[in-house]
Amino acid sequence: MTIFYIGWVLFFIPHFYSAARSRGEGRDMRAKIGEAKYMGLYSVITGLGLGLLIWGYVKAPLGDIVFAGPHGLHHYAWVVMIPALILLISAYTPLGYIKRAAQHPMMLATLIWALLHLALGGDLKHVLLFGSFALYALVSLFYAFKRGAQLKDKTPNIVGDIMAIVIGLAVSGAFLHGLHNIVFGVPAI
Repeated sequence: MTIFYIGWVLFFIPHFYSAARSRGEGRDMRAKIGEAKYMGLYSVITGLGLGLLIWGYVKAPLGDIVFAGPHGLHHYAWVVMIPALILLISAYTPLGYIKRAAQHPMMLATLIWALLHLALGGDLKHVLLFGSFALYALVSLFYAFKRGAQLKDKTPNIVGDIMAIVIGLAVSGAFLHGLHNIVFGVPAI
């Protein structure tokens, strides 16, 4: 679990810092060192952290089950994942009504995904991984709303929604038909 813990630190500490960092004049680290340097350093550290987190998760032995989720929930989890994937995709499509309503669709998608996977139950590494993602999404949403980081001044277009829905449904279908098992080693249902 050592690799998992190192990955956790390298991935989540910068993410929590980024969510809560000061954006005030003269106090914003991103502005002080420059956008490119900040994002480059951030990307290298969190990319390494994510790699170690995944590697550590896969290599760590299955531990004692911390809790078991409700019986049968895993059969219906894919239904909850459809809107989560649509929200996630909408974060990267042109501004649509979904993105406008959600304001922070990637964090909402991450929260739904993490809470769902956490509710399914698991061992310590499972609870730490998905619990950390859920906590990060909540913290990130809190600070985003606190600083007023919301989509403004643009008119939504249905094209972004259509793209998010079509791609989100396609990814959901692919996960249901074996992609989840191929990528994560666990069938979606």
